[in-house]
Amino acid sequence: MKPFSTLSLIVLALVVLGSISGCYSRTVYVERDRDDPPRREPEPEPQPEPVDEDPVVVEIEIIHFREPLEPWGTWVYVEGYGDCWYPDDVDEDWRPYCHGHWVWNDECGWYWVSDYEWGWACEHYGRWMFHNGRWHWVPGYVWSGGWVVWCEGGGYIGWAALPPSIDWNDRDGCDTSGVQWEVVIHDSCWVFVVYGKFHMRRLHQHAEHPRRSRALFRGASVRGSLSAKRGRAWGNAISDDECERLTGQKPSRRKFKDERDHKDRPDNHDDGESVYVFRPKVKKDKAEKDREKKEKEEREKKEREEKEKREKEEKEKKEKEEREKADREKKEKEEREKKEREEKERREKEEKEKKEKEEREKADREKKEKEEREKKEREEKEKKEREEAELKAKEEREKKEKEEREKAEREEKEKREKEEKEKKEKKEKEEAERKEKEEKEKREKEEREEKEKREKEEKEKKEKEEKDNNGKGKDKDK
Repeated sequence: MKPFSTLSLIVLALVVLGSISGCYSRTVYVERDRDDPPRREPEPEPQPEPVDEDPVVVEIEIIHFREPLEPWGTWVYVEGYGDCWYPDDVDEDWRPYCHGHWVWNDECGWYWVSDYEWGWACEHYGRWMFHNGRWHWVPGYVWSGGWVVWCEGGGYIGWAALPPSIDWNDRDGCDTSGVQWEVVIHDSCWVFVVYGKFHMRRLHQHAEHPRRSRALFRGASVRGSLSAKRGRAWGNAISDDECERLTGQKPSRRKFKDERDHKDRPDNHDDGESVYVFRPKVKKDKAEKDREKKEKEEREKKEREEKEKREKEEKEKKEKEEREKADREKKEKEEREKKEREEKERREKEEKEKKEKEEREKADREKKEKEEREKKEREEKEKKEREEAELKAKEEREKKEKEEREKAEREEKEKREKEEKEKKEKKEKEEAERKEKEEKEKREKEEREEKEKREKEEKEKKEKEEKDNNGKGKDKDK
């Protein structure tokens, strides 16, 4: 038997003293239980960053959650879930994973730093369910940075506590295939914060009100929950790089400092460089181991049955395909022969119909040509009669126009001759009048000249007489 180290002896002594003083009992081991069955070695993965100290390995039984949580809440029995716990001093709109903040650790991915004294247990082990109007914690055996499912979209990052119905195994992680999240997660369980507030502490001061959760969830898409990495829960549904891209800030990175007791942790669990964690390994009792063994056997049986079922289905499918192929070929042959027969009948029918159609068309064409010829002859005859009538009417119209033109010319000639005659008579009359007027003027001029001459002669005669008379008077006076 391997001897205990000095540290082991000290821890055992503390446990004995604790049991004597009435504290809750727990079994503590430095080394892992060697009776555990060996695990299948996983595929090699990148090693996390080295930590300052070796992790402290503390083991407890699941019943040892009871006493540390009693000061902060109430234990009740819930049908189908067993002993469950709910916190007493929380608000009406409280939901899990709301009072605290997220940091990134290379061992587990996203780690929830709770603001509550009881957060080391209830927000890192087990699951939460909404029962009788309040949130109840169902204890669990596996530790993780936070048993949540993540979603993102519309400018928000959201998360919600996983319900007990989501199974976990250290090979595949959380089994979420076919899960309807809007059904399995209560609306008020979702916590949403805008991208820029994700890295803040005391996230409940920056989170959206639960009544907006339904609308915000509709605008987001579920990104996943926890995967398995080396048999441990690994929370990277939204990676640290993607978180930096979405929020514009580098994630708050922390190292773990493991404590041996939840009471040993300082009040400030996050000092900016490290987070103080108490993560004991919860021992599985015989009933739990039997249950897991049974589940494993059932899973292997189910996988075997699934494999046999798949092989049987593939065989049946192959046989069915072969039968269907033979039936299809037979059917295709029958259809092809039927199609050829129908095609032949169709061609014969078409040829017959075509011949009948051609004969009908020929008869119709001849009839139409005859009708068109008769129509054309009738139209030509009517046209000829119309042209003859038009020609006759034209000749009569031309004759009448000629007579009217000759009559008009005759009348025009007579009118012109009459006008010329009148013009000639008028001219002769004017000429006679002019001549008469000239003769008259000439006579008047001659008479006037004759009169003037006589008057001049008389005047000269009179002047001569007066002159003579004047000469005689002068002689007499002398």
